[in-house]
Amino acid sequence: MSLARYLGVVLLGQDRPGPALAASRNVASQLGLAPCAAATRHVLYAAGPAETVNGFPAATHVVGPTFPRAPSGSPFVGTIDRNAAPAHFLEAIEARWGAFVAWTSSEATGEVFVYRDPSARCPCYYRRWGDEVVIASHMPFIEALTGRAEAINWAVVADELLYPDLVGRASALRDIAEVLPGEILRIGHAGISHHALWSPAKFIDAAAMPSSEAAQDEVTRAVDNACRAWSHHIGPLALTLSGGLDSSVLAATLPGLRHAVTMISDSGSGDERAFAGDVCRHFDLHMHELQLSPADVSLSVSEAAVRPRPSARAFTQSLVRHALALADDVGAQAFAYGSGGDNVFCFLRSATPASDRLAAQGLGAGYWKTVMEVAAVTECSPFLIARRSLAKLLRRRQAWTWPRDERLLAPALLETHRSHPAHPWFAEFADLPVGKREHVAAIMRGLALVDYLDSTGGLPTVYPLLSQPVLEACLRQPTWLWYEGGINRAIIRRAYAQKLPGRVVQRASKGGFTGLVRSLYLDNLAQIRGMLLDGELCAQGIVDRQALEAALARPPVAADHTYVRVMRFVDVEAWLAARRG
Repeated sequence: MSLARYLGVVLLGQDRPGPALAASRNVASQLGLAPCAAATRHVLYAAGPAETVNGFPAATHVVGPTFPRAPSGSPFVGTIDRNAAPAHFLEAIEARWGAFVAWTSSEATGEVFVYRDPSARCPCYYRRWGDEVVIASHMPFIEALTGRAEAINWAVVADELLYPDLVGRASALRDIAEVLPGEILRIGHAGISHHALWSPAKFIDAAAMPSSEAAQDEVTRAVDNACRAWSHHIGPLALTLSGGLDSSVLAATLPGLRHAVTMISDSGSGDERAFAGDVCRHFDLHMHELQLSPADVSLSVSEAAVRPRPSARAFTQSLVRHALALADDVGAQAFAYGSGGDNVFCFLRSATPASDRLAAQGLGAGYWKTVMEVAAVTECSPFLIARRSLAKLLRRRQAWTWPRDERLLAPALLETHRSHPAHPWFAEFADLPVGKREHVAAIMRGLALVDYLDSTGGLPTVYPLLSQPVLEACLRQPTWLWYEGGINRAIIRRAYAQKLPGRVVQRASKGGFTGLVRSLYLDNLAQIRGMLLDGELCAQGIVDRQALEAALARPPVAADHTYVRVMRFVDVEAWLAARRG
């Protein structure tokens, strides 16, 4: 659930109000939105936290929760950004973090500027509608003014499957676009343009050599700042606790936390009660065990039906159903998730941290130490890590590409889709260390998680580890420090070593929901066959029907997670049916 709601309309090429602008007041009132900004050529309505920051020549309107950004934080508005938006607008943005959009205008030029913060927690969709642009936090708000968006963008649907978790500006609905995290949308007589104001590369210094202690201190302060801010803003939180490192860090840090929820999906990796119990006893938390069941899930229902892309996952229906009931019982105002921790804490599973140290310090003792540490984490031989790290460094000038998942996709599609969708952060990859490129890509995947873990109703969810201060602090640390001592996420493990139970700090295993997904697959195989073999993905030549039939005929085995891939197809078909409905 979004933490704020808004709807705006901007005129492009005409001086008199268009149909969307004329109808906006009544529609906004019906949606429970109040006037926030109004001028001849644009309007903005909002609900939830909002503030007006007075500036010259126009005010900046901020919608969504915000917190003061630490003065010591690195500036991210550079010389090249000064022409992207008015100076007062840039200053207001740089002084804040949270889950917000900011809006200002220039009466002199007739332009409107909209900024979306880097956390991805406040959506920003827009639709060009004749000579107007309609912008909103929720796609149904846009459709209330412009009518239903029905044209499927099949190229984006294909890319969603071929390049998982890579979210671009184009959506799977042809008429709906998205402002990416950290971007400014500029709307005026000349049309619509995007500018990447906040980007990860602005916080990465390849020459920086902080100590392990300094890195721990900076990351810990950022996590503390994020947890304190969110807890004080929202009120009582319930934590989804797996007993893994990331959620346990939140258990140690969220002030006033009383309730932790452990989701049980099977008797294997989905049952983490032992680790979660250790954490709850350590911090005197009330532990609630929720048994997830395939019976709670309807495969034909898409939680993403009101979003412009098939981002939801069916198994989360069970999670949301039980979590909302519990929140009502214990008086929680929101749920906190540790999701994204692996991503921001630089768990890369590759040789690139050694590549980065080699590039920074050469073939010295430090490099060979990192080779041994990465080998220990990845369970590869030091010789293999050294060889791969050197190869990656030598190939660093080659264009970086997002990993492809070609399983069960049609050969003709694979031939025509040879490159991944564009993203503004990729433009800066050429100047980054190879490990930092992977770190940024991991953060992008973490931000993509937000969309499919959120439900369309109920309580808000917060992801403190994906907050802007945490992103910036983690980006500043060299990749090899995250592997120091031969453990993954070493900076955060060492920082919390004295605060968490010992076996949680040392835990290397990972839980998950694959058991629940497998049960969903086995319990609904006949329905899945019908949805997919007679579905639009096969009809559009995106999925290889023959390969899919063969996969559906094979019983799933422990080492083969093809059924997870098939269930992703089911999610997409459910979304397509909802949009067609």
